[in-house]
Amino acid sequence: VRRAKSLPVDATVGDVRRKLANPSLHNVVLLDGTAFAGLVDRGEVPADVPDSAPARDFADADVPTVTPDVPVPDVLTAMDAGRLSRLVVLDADGRTFAGLVCLDHTGEGFCGG
Repeated sequence: VRRAKSLPVDATVGDVRRKLANPSLHNVVLLDGTAFAGLVDRGEVPADVPDSAPARDFADADVPTVTPDVPVPDVLTAMDAGRLSRLVVLDADGRTFAGLVCLDHTGEGFCGG
């Protein structure tokens, strides 16, 4: 997914909740310009957290990543080994967000986007 749903790093919990109101979304990418700043997964924000709270407080920046040059079979092997439904794709610089590789709900196809 090259056009993953993203928000700026200074987004609020309310911004994330509005994005995740779409039931087909499972996470929101936070970006600092073009740099990956973290991933907020559905269910990571407790219901009692106010909408005005910083989304970054609930983002995980230490997630498995790949670069665009990694062959698809290697990506799938890594996802299977780690029981991952998605991988963040970063450019060779290790910071610039390039997209997501994600599996659909069956685990046998890729997400659209």
